[in-house]
Amino acid sequence: MAARLAIPLPVLDDGPQRPVHAQGPRSLSAVRMLRISLTDRCNLRCRYCMPEEGVSFVPKEHLLDVDSIVEIAGVAHGFGVRHFKLTGGEPTLRSDLSEVVKGLRALPGVDISMTTNGIHLPRLIRPLHDAGLNRLTISIDSLRPDRYREITGGGRLERVIEGFEAAASVFGPPKLNVVAMRGVNDDEFLDFARFAIRHDSTVRFIEFMPLGESTLADVDPSTVLVTAEEMIEVLSVTLGRLEPLEFGADPGVGPARLFACPGGRGRIGFIHAMSRPFCETCNRLRLTATGTLRSCLFDGGEVELAPLLGSGDEVIRDAFARCTAFKPEVHRGRGERAMSSIGG
Repeated sequence: MAARLAIPLPVLDDGPQRPVHAQGPRSLSAVRMLRISLTDRCNLRCRYCMPEEGVSFVPKEHLLDVDSIVEIAGVAHGFGVRHFKLTGGEPTLRSDLSEVVKGLRALPGVDISMTTNGIHLPRLIRPLHDAGLNRLTISIDSLRPDRYREITGGGRLERVIEGFEAAASVFGPPKLNVVAMRGVNDDEFLDFARFAIRHDSTVRFIEFMPLGESTLADVDPSTVLVTAEEMIEVLSVTLGRLEPLEFGADPGVGPARLFACPGGRGRIGFIHAMSRPFCETCNRLRLTATGTLRSCLFDGGEVELAPLLGSGDEVIRDAFARCTAFKPEVHRGRGERAMSSIGG
């Protein structure tokens, strides 16, 4: 592999990307979502997320318990957050996952979603539904069994498809998240689009983001990045013109640019964090599994919430405000922490 670059990959367009729905990002009034990592553990070893030799996981006794998660979420709810996204690592590895969902569901008017690799969904889908989960997103970076196994360090694609089908039977078709990587899965964009059309689902292509010490950390990130505009061009050649959709056409408050597939079934989204950063419209904060509140996936700006638990809502709310003020104008080209430890 090539030697690691001393200079981070610059974002390709650092001008403001401010649509009419933007409100922020450095005030609590702009925060609409809290991403809650339930664990840094995962049952896969995706190349862009972890180094080949793996990582040292946080001892389970250091993770936030259900009451602590709900306490923090309750403070966020108090200043207007209504969207909570459960992430990991792999959130389905938490044995008390349904209890977390139940605790959040007790907050009035909330939307609770979860991003998962889907492997454990067949046995968990009913308990999660009964606990009050609203919807699911499944991360899947290839529809080819051998390639999926290679990307994930041994994962079995058929188990993910079983998870998709289980989720669809209870919640309706889940969204798919696909990290687009040149030379890895850039010949499957059309396959994923057709999957979305066939299942009337949404597939969201995420530009490769260099984070932490992953297996791809030593590769020049510019050789892996496929921009959203490139993907749109590739798909349009076969599918025809993709029709832009209004912000909010899909449930949630995510940053994806959405397009309707020709024929009226399926949607395609693009998360262009590298080529067109949306930092000026960022509406989320991230809570790690150990209780650190983080302002940005790439940059620092962290506030420790765990020591503040039990100190009262105002103390924790002040910590939220301090963390929000750390949001960068434009994020750096490389993040220093692994996605699994942040709750990407």
